[in-house]
Amino acid sequence: MAKKLEAKGGELGNVWDDGVHENVRKVYVGHGQDCIAFIKFDYVDGSQVVVGDEHGKKPLQAIDEFEIDEDDYLIYLEAFLDEATQQTITIIKFNTYKGKTNLPSAGKMPPGVKFVLQGGKLVGFHGRSSDVLHSLGAYVSFPSTTELVGKWTKVEQKGKGPGPRCSHAIAQVGNKIYAFGGELTPNEPIDKDLYVFDIETRTWSIAPATGDVPHLSCLGVRMVSVGTNLYVFGGRDASRKYNGFYSFDTTTNEWKLLTPVEEGPIPRSFHSMAADEKNVYVFGGVSATVRLKNLDSYSIIDKKWVQCATPGEALSIRGGSGLEVVQGKVWVVYGFPGQETDDVHYYDPVEDKWTQVETFGERPSPRSVFASAVVGKYIVIFGGEFAMDPLAHVGPGQLGGGTFSLNTETLKWERLDKLGEEEVTPDIRGWSASTSGTIDGKKGLVMLGGKAQTNGRFDDLFFFGIDSA
Repeated sequence: MAKKLEAKGGELGNVWDDGVHENVRKVYVGHGQDCIAFIKFDYVDGSQVVVGDEHGKKPLQAIDEFEIDEDDYLIYLEAFLDEATQQTITIIKFNTYKGKTNLPSAGKMPPGVKFVLQGGKLVGFHGRSSDVLHSLGAYVSFPSTTELVGKWTKVEQKGKGPGPRCSHAIAQVGNKIYAFGGELTPNEPIDKDLYVFDIETRTWSIAPATGDVPHLSCLGVRMVSVGTNLYVFGGRDASRKYNGFYSFDTTTNEWKLLTPVEEGPIPRSFHSMAADEKNVYVFGGVSATVRLKNLDSYSIIDKKWVQCATPGEALSIRGGSGLEVVQGKVWVVYGFPGQETDDVHYYDPVEDKWTQVETFGERPSPRSVFASAVVGKYIVIFGGEFAMDPLAHVGPGQLGGGTFSLNTETLKWERLDKLGEEEVTPDIRGWSASTSGTIDGKKGLVMLGGKAQTNGRFDDLFFFGIDSA
């Protein structure tokens, strides 16, 4: 089943329609003066390659070719119309399911009116052309049913909030979402205020701070909530000094230093944190010298740290993993040990034992620094970094989107995105802050800010609310 997405762009030229196919194998793009002059697609139906028609005027100079691997497919198209007339397309960017793109080194996009065709699997194209490309639409196929059903909403924000930032942390307590740390300029922490978002009034404020207020403004910090308390660990400043382990009582607005830097787990940033009713878990991350893979557990009752069993060789050192507690087990999802990975492991606290699992289904491409949350037996993720930038953290890297769920009982991945003009979807991003949360009675994934493909920072608040499971 394929859905036809309306062509976006100008109304000049002649209408063309390539129809619906099983997959797209190759894209040809020809450039004219300040616009796209030519486009052609090769499709696949069964074992046959279907050569599409030429649209526009083929230029004399070389044509850009973008080939999609046999086990991959297009999921995202981003295009810009000329700013003056909005009648011609000036640039087109494609992304595949596995994170491949035709513009890997694209920086800031040119001025103009942006449009996006995205989600599922792009299986055909239509539009308008003369001697240039005026508009473009697509056919999209996607699973008719998924185990989880939900949708994205952009949450209204009022008051003085955290503003644009990435590499920060959020957690929810009751009807309030708390945000801490982060950066606007790479490697330069912004502040050490604790921001509070009232879900009922949709208003931000800054929490009064008493007690052992964290001494560093930091980035790459993590935070979780247990009951009415927040727990914050790690993060660093521009000179790679690190924070210790703190709690914040949301009923009294009091900070407490629970473990100084020199007494707790190895100081680090870009680690992962999760919690259950009795324990706070810290996994991996980047210390002053190396990446880590140890898992430390803090007992809220005993007020002591314990180092859990060391993972075997299958679980490599890494930062930027998803870490979630699901039905008593601590799950490590993907991450970055030097390249993006797609392995999944869990730790059983009762047996003090690690297990690697083999997942299947619509598996997300390898990635790190993505948003994640838990809903029942499902881990839900969005976006992330698909490939590191040559400038490391200073640059944006190759970022992506996509909303996926992992059933931790069956180990099946599913893609949850829906398509259509009425659907809201966050822009692609990585390094966002996320938490499991509840808004307007629905459980789901809360995501704040993050790093954009332009290397800018987002300040938006999104919620993927689950309608049924």
